Amino acid sequence: MVARLVGLKLALLRNGLRRSPWQVVALVLALLWGLGVVVLLGAGLVALRFAGADVARPVVVGVGALALLGWALVPLVAFGVDETLDPARFATFGVPRRRLVPGLLLAGVIGVPGAVTLLLALTTAVTWGTSVPAVLVALVAALLATLTCVAASRATTTAAAGLLRSRRTRDVLLVVAGLLLVGTGPGINVLLARAGDLAALAGAVVDVVAWTPLGYPWAAGADAAQGRWGTALLRLLLAAATLALLLLGWGAALGVAGGGPTGGSGRSSAAPAGGGRRLADRLVARLPAVPAVAVAHRCLVYWRRDPRYLVSTASVLVVPLLLVVIPLAQGADVGAWLLAAGPAVAFLTGWSLHDDVASDHSAFALHVSAGVRGRDDRAGRALAAGCWQLPVVVVLAVVPAALGGRWALLPAVLGLSLALYGAGLGVSSVSSALAPYPTAPPGGNPFQTPRGAAAATVVAQLVTTLVTAVVALPTAAAAVAALLGVTWAGWLALPLGAATGALAVRTGIVQGGRVLDRRAPEVLAAVSRS
Repeated sequence: MVARLVGLKLALLRNGLRRSPWQVVALVLALLWGLGVVVLLGAGLVALRFAGADVARPVVVGVGALALLGWALVPLVAFGVDETLDPARFATFGVPRRRLVPGLLLAGVIGVPGAVTLLLALTTAVTWGTSVPAVLVALVAALLATLTCVAASRATTTAAAGLLRSRRTRDVLLVVAGLLLVGTGPGINVLLARAGDLAALAGAVVDVVAWTPLGYPWAAGADAAQGRWGTALLRLLLAAATLALLLLGWGAALGVAGGGPTGGSGRSSAAPAGGGRRLADRLVARLPAVPAVAVAHRCLVYWRRDPRYLVSTASVLVVPLLLVVIPLAQGADVGAWLLAAGPAVAFLTGWSLHDDVASDHSAFALHVSAGVRGRDDRAGRALAAGCWQLPVVVVLAVVPAALGGRWALLPAVLGLSLALYGAGLGVSSVSSALAPYPTAPPGGNPFQTPRGAAAATVVAQLVTTLVTAVVALPTAAAAVAALLGVTWAGWLALPLGAATGALAVRTGIVQGGRVLDRRAPEVLAAVSRS
């Protein structure tokens, strides 16, 4: 089964390269990135061989532990994981999980991230190459470390997907993920701010990390190089036990995540929880009964109940928390940092709709068959997002200025926030009709990256980011001038930002609607792939 799954992964990749030029572009870019990382970090690992074990050990263990943590957490908030071999596709074949998981694990190593991790892990054998037995220990540890990284990414994303199907647990998961995000940035900043003390702290920190699952495989080679063979073998056993537990957890999570949209409970997690509609629903309900408002009603249900939208919302709401915790960790002025909350959230919320139509998946066929005008589709999506996002943006622009007594900067901050939000909505209204790319299907793993969508995702996100920034550039220039002391420039930024945002939204709805009317069948074909 293992050989068959690995062969299937290679065949799918080969056929995908033949069929899609985007996958060829993605592979070339990924290979260039991977080659650069391997050359740069590999040279550092080789150089550490001559620096002595006391110097190399903190570096290898620390960086290795961060790499393993990144494999486990980054797919939860960005990029997702490659689901070329989606476990759900094997549900009808009755393959036992104990046979499926090992094959999926090795197949997960096939790819640029897995290859880069494996090559760098194997290079540590050069770092610890003081003797043949030490090299052997380092090689075994490298294999365990690589497999643990892949297993950790699959276990966390699969478990999170299963939890998100339950309305009770997905909110808890989002809070935990937010806390982890909040803690990561400040932790790094604290280390950088106290760089002078790192030399004294490194030994103690590494000693602690080395006795955790994050450090077991990375510290084993260092122990062997220093002649601590008993400790090295103990850490190898602990690393193997960690991998086994991750595989067991992944297998158990596959049973939950593969239970269908209801998680096997027989009840839909999308059922209304309690009476009364949200404020945004009541606001939209007061509008005329026209197609755009109907689209907005449906999109509001997405924002409230769809795990894919909840993940996006959680990642945006973490921004203000970061702007509080990071300056606290550095001893900086929290009030000054918080002035960026409004513009930052404005950009992220407006830009987050750049592939919104893809979330409909095959349900977008209802719009096509019903003859919904592109302008109504664009306006409805913008209305659903704006009726809750715009108040959040305004509050995050006004409150920090009020709390910090920086009223003179309020026009600049508010104007920039309005410009960025409007520009993001306008650009998104065009881009989601012009260049949609596949995303995780409804009921699927919200952290999944559909096969063949990686390059299109990167290109679309880069282009929409740049265009949004260009549209808001005049307002940004005026706002920066106000921040530098030119007070009157803030009063220029406020009306300019409001006008820019309103014009961008109107233009995006009109032009995006025209594009959607012209390309509706192509858009349906693009978003139906997963």
